[in-house]
Amino acid sequence: MELTRGALVVAGFDNSHAGGMAGGVRYPGAGRMFLVWTAIGLLTAARYQFPFGPDGFGRESLATLLACTSWYFPWAVLTPLVFRLERRFPLGSPGWPRRVGLLAAISVPFCLAASPVMMGLFFVVRYAFGTPSSFGNTRFWFAASTAAEAMFWCSVAAGYFFRTLFQLREQEHRAARLALEKSELEASLNQAQLEALRARLNPHFLFNSLQNISVLTKQDPQTASRMLSVLGDLLRAVLRRDSQPECPLCEEIDLTRSYVALEQMRFGDRLRVAFEVADQVQQAMVPCFLMQPLIENAIVHGLRGVRKTGSIVVRAVPEGDQLVMTVADNGIGPPADSSGMKIGVGLGSTCERLARMYSDRHSFSIRKPQDGGAEVRIAIPLRLAGTSTDHDWLNEASPVAHR
Repeated sequence: MELTRGALVVAGFDNSHAGGMAGGVRYPGAGRMFLVWTAIGLLTAARYQFPFGPDGFGRESLATLLACTSWYFPWAVLTPLVFRLERRFPLGSPGWPRRVGLLAAISVPFCLAASPVMMGLFFVVRYAFGTPSSFGNTRFWFAASTAAEAMFWCSVAAGYFFRTLFQLREQEHRAARLALEKSELEASLNQAQLEALRARLNPHFLFNSLQNISVLTKQDPQTASRMLSVLGDLLRAVLRRDSQPECPLCEEIDLTRSYVALEQMRFGDRLRVAFEVADQVQQAMVPCFLMQPLIENAIVHGLRGVRKTGSIVVRAVPEGDQLVMTVADNGIGPPADSSGMKIGVGLGSTCERLARMYSDRHSFSIRKPQDGGAEVRIAIPLRLAGTSTDHDWLNEASPVAHR
């Protein structure tokens, strides 16, 4: 994904680059640098003033303290210029020895030009206190130039520090932004894949229902007409839920009852379906359109070729932090060796949806109970409607594993 220039503005800074380095670094201004250099000057000068002479801290001591401190005042303006030089010839990047040499060459005329200003302020302060300096001009100029060199390289080091700090913060913001975009893309991808699975499942249900109605149009037109009406109501309910991956269990049960009513028109008294749903899980969130393929599988595969009345029991109960749903029938049941058993479109899509939505926090199994028939068991995290819908909980560790 291409990131625009405006998207990479960090804390109000532009993300332009000069010589491969960030050019939007916010350095301290002249005001702050004046305070910094004044503090450095006072501490440095005071180091040579204490302890005071026998007369204590007098006019001469104050004049010397302020005059020495005034040496540093010009660097309130010169330091931002050094910051620009360090940004133009950045340290810490490939070819830095050459850049150090360039900065060293620039520092000589730079500091020679700064020295007269430093000396001028020193003499002005001394003169203001009536204590002219006893240093010779040539000697003093050399001393000022040496001090200016030290201040120059301190400014270079400070510029490198601020620029590196800015780049580290920029990288952190960029990494956080990329992680957020990745999360959003993954969420969008998951939603798209879920919709694709449901788009594959809904037509499967529709085609099967229309095929059954088509068979009844000649055998029992009145029942076929009622089935079409119920199918229309059922499809409207299904399409309304397409925008949401989950719904409360009570709504899913109502939708399943409508589907069961549709099938009972075809089978009549040969099909009985019972729902046993615990009260405390009525508002539990479940994938929309979850039960229909399980009921359809029980009818089509479980009751096929069975002459007795088909019985299906749908149960939903809480087990710790899990919602356990089972669909049991009294049909022929799965083969003894179910390892190679093929799963149809309905159950296959259901398994994919569960894996996509709950990762390793769900279980899905098909078994043959001791009294015969088949039982499909699904366990998913128990979460009631109205609680947090963030997707983070889908990726948390779970005590329930695939079985």
